[in-house]
Amino acid sequence: MTAVTSELHGHWLLAEPYLSYDPTDTNQVAVNPLVGLRDHGPFSSRLSASSADKLRIALLAPADDLTKLKRQLNELVHPHDPKERHPYLPKWPGFEAVFRIKLAPADDSAQIPLSTTLDDDLRLAANPRQHLAQALIDGLRKLDLVRDRFDVVVFYLPHRFQPFFEDKDTDFDLHDTVKAVAAQLGLTTQIVTDDALTYRCRASVAWRLGTALYAKAGWIPWKLDTQRLPLDVNSAYIGLSYALRTTADGSTAFVTCCSQVFDADGGGMEFVAYDVGQGTDPRNPYLSRDDMRLVMARSLALYQDRHAGRSPRELVVHKQTPFQPQEVAGCCDAWGATTNLSCINITRPPWRGVALDAPKAGETKGVPSYALPRGTAFQLDDRSVLLWVGGNAPRATLTGKDNYFQGGKGIPRPLLLTRDAGAGPLDYVAAQVLALSKMDWNNDSLYDGLPCTVRYAKVLAKTIKHMPDLAPQPYDYRLFM
Repeated sequence: MTAVTSELHGHWLLAEPYLSYDPTDTNQVAVNPLVGLRDHGPFSSRLSASSADKLRIALLAPADDLTKLKRQLNELVHPHDPKERHPYLPKWPGFEAVFRIKLAPADDSAQIPLSTTLDDDLRLAANPRQHLAQALIDGLRKLDLVRDRFDVVVFYLPHRFQPFFEDKDTDFDLHDTVKAVAAQLGLTTQIVTDDALTYRCRASVAWRLGTALYAKAGWIPWKLDTQRLPLDVNSAYIGLSYALRTTADGSTAFVTCCSQVFDADGGGMEFVAYDVGQGTDPRNPYLSRDDMRLVMARSLALYQDRHAGRSPRELVVHKQTPFQPQEVAGCCDAWGATTNLSCINITRPPWRGVALDAPKAGETKGVPSYALPRGTAFQLDDRSVLLWVGGNAPRATLTGKDNYFQGGKGIPRPLLLTRDAGAGPLDYVAAQVLALSKMDWNNDSLYDGLPCTVRYAKVLAKTIKHMPDLAPQPYDYRLFM
């Protein structure tokens, strides 16, 4: 990180975090995730080369659309030149060239056509949304019978099904409903719509879809490079979020706390959910001391299972609501007073910021030039700091020096990081969040607007609202991507 000369207290420009693509060779790193894949291959390529020679895709689509879906997946095998994001997006060289493994269809038993009468059935159904969801769920159950013959399920939802995707009045969401059932079956899924089939930049589609498929097959595209980051390799990062399920009369059935657990390098991505509905006010979903202790204890067990029973040296807990004193006390009860504990509340304040060019000769005011650099941080007081996760990122471009603002327009808003428990420099807190913003394997972007701790806890909470019976067990987050 770099300290910037400023009259403001605590102004830093944090370096763009490096990503690692090899478990032993510390030179196989990159700041642009796609360049790293192109140049080094994925992090788990050595493991995958010894255990499998291809990634097998199961298909689920309307009978007349199976050919269209196969054509889309076939595209991933061939190279594509980018037609957008030229400073950032490299050429797609083909799936095998990127991931060091072949992409192949599963055998015929894992290619399931939906009923040929499905369109007519949807027009006649009293509840077409539920009818479509059930058709997809029935297809997933058939695939579950041949689970050993594929790695990822890809299903196609044509544009004509779009009216059945969601219903806000009944809180129905087709994506979440199907994902919830697939997760209970232990099946990772990828939804393809007409947007992917018709998008003008085929290189973007290939990078996005290819990376997601590789991750959902159980492999690791990249990890954080802890050698070049101010992160303790013995740290654990946890994201918390809440899920509220409503009944037909509009009342809340229960409150569930989702806890997402990450290692310092972004590995170990699992979550647990804990039902705390009884006695909890859904308008104020804070946890009691006992509830927080139980949630943290289950999270600790996940970490210890992956680290031979060892507890982390540092615990960082992220959520998007303030930590109440009883919640902090519950964290301390579970992890012990000897562990370095930080509780960070992450919100989006109304702040804005732009970079100014120095005044020209004879002038007194600077001129707005571009978005603030990504990684800009301003300390507001002894417990809060503004961090621009979104912003100009020249180090991540193909040349390493061109301007690149993800999204291309608008004025980026910072995150407000407020430390409700813990001690130490706030630039360290900001550096952790900046690094964890690069650990979303479900897209081809440089970063997500939130750290993966909070992002996936929110995704999981949203999905489990549609899980009728949530088994008290850990789930791999890939099931919900």
